[in-house]
Amino acid sequence: MAVSANTVSTDLVLIMDNGTGASGQQLFKNRSFKNVKPEAADEDIYAVAQNLLGLQDKINLAVQRRDIVELIDL
Repeated sequence: MAVSANTVSTDLVLIMDNGTGASGQQLFKNRSFKNVKPEAADEDIYAVAQNLLGLQDKINLAVQRRDIVELIDL
């Protein structure tokens, strides 16, 4: 069975430190930016993320690119 992957949408997600919970676990806050062009290069998305991080008060833990992919049976 041959399957083809077609990227439907791409999001940029900044994972931010949101302090510590009552039981001592680390808390996270995700800031998502939708409608990123699926054909955008990883380096370009990362450069935009670095610019956006300058506007944030919280400490950044990770930069993620999330691709939503539709699988099609050929």
